[in-house]
Amino acid sequence: MAVGTGRKESHPIEDGVLQAILGIGGIFTETSDAVSRAVTNAAHEASRDGSAVLESIDDVIKSAVRGAGGEGDDTVEAIKGITVGVLRGTREVGREAARTLARTATIAIHETIQQGEDTGLAAKGLVKGAIHSAKDIGLTQTDAASTAAQAALDAAMESGAEEAQTVCVAIDGCFDGVPVRIHPRHPKPTP
Repeated sequence: MAVGTGRKESHPIEDGVLQAILGIGGIFTETSDAVSRAVTNAAHEASRDGSAVLESIDDVIKSAVRGAGGEGDDTVEAIKGITVGVLRGTREVGREAARTLARTATIAIHETIQQGEDTGLAAKGLVKGAIHSAKDIGLTQTDAASTAAQAALDAAMESGAEEAQTVCVAIDGCFDGVPVRIHPRHPKPTP
C-alpha cells in the first residue's frame, strides 16, 4: 500500500490513464501517448535486465485497462488509446503486429472482466484502435478490425456465453464503414 493513502500501489500507467480520463486533454491522445511510452520503456527495461518483454507489456496493458474503467464513450476512447499505444510502442508491422493486436485484445477483455467493467465498451475501443492503427502496422482496416474483434470475442467466450454475447453485440457490423468479420465459436462448458 502507498504510505498514508490506504490504497494499493498501482502501476504508473494506471494512474496516467485515469488522469487522461479525468483531465482536460483528449482521452484518446493522452492515453495512446502514455501507453506508447510505457510499452517502449517496459520493452527496453525488460530486454536490458533479461525479463520477459511480453510479460512486461502485458502488465502495462492490464494497468492501463484498470485505469480506463469508466462510462460509455470515455471507456471506448481510453481502450482505443491503449490499443494504439501498444501498437505504436512495439513498433511492429505485419504478422507480428497482428499477434500483438490479438494479444492486446485478449488481455484487455480479460482485465475488463476481472474489473467488472463493460466488455462491450472495451471491445468497441479495441476495434476502433485497430482501425486507427491499421495503416501504420501494415494491415488493411478490415483485417486489423477483425483481428481485434475475434480476439476480444474469443477472450470473452472463455468467461461464458453472457460475456461473449455482450462483445458480439458490441462489435457486430461495421465501424466507421469498416466491416468487422468474426467467427463465433461455442463457449466451452463450465464444470
